[in-house]
Amino acid sequence: MKRITHDRENMALVLALLRSAQQFHRAIGPAFRAAGLTASQWDVLETLSNKGPMTVNALLERALGTSGNLDVVIKNLIRSGLVKKSVSDTDRRSRVLSLTTEGRAKVETFLPAHNAALAEIFEGLPADGKRQTIRMLNRLRRSMRHTRKDHTDE
Repeated sequence: MKRITHDRENMALVLALLRSAQQFHRAIGPAFRAAGLTASQWDVLETLSNKGPMTVNALLERALGTSGNLDVVIKNLIRSGLVKKSVSDTDRRSRVLSLTTEGRAKVETFLPAHNAALAEIFEGLPADGKRQTIRMLNRLRRSMRHTRKDHTDE
């Protein structure tokens, strides 16, 4: 009986996380579309804005997308003039990404709209509830990182 309850709780948690993420993307989507951005593009722009220039590999470690997806996102941001790629001063084999003047302006103009959209999405949640959710999700993420079993063989 306990195993069945445990399994149901795990499945309920997975569904709650996935449905919440899906609903969040639906809710924030209009703000991105109005700015002519995708969530992945914003992730790259916001990361470069906060962390400064970084190598492609460092960005891949920080960004939320997959390496294949991010390669396309980066190429599109470069093509649109928001990001530039240059050769690293310390390692000629490495490429460094940074925001262009247009990229910095895009971040500055979109950030207030992004923050307003987030405020609207989360307006019904009390601050202590947000903090507790952040702690629990961070704890969940850390526990998944430390999982020793490789379930791909099953």
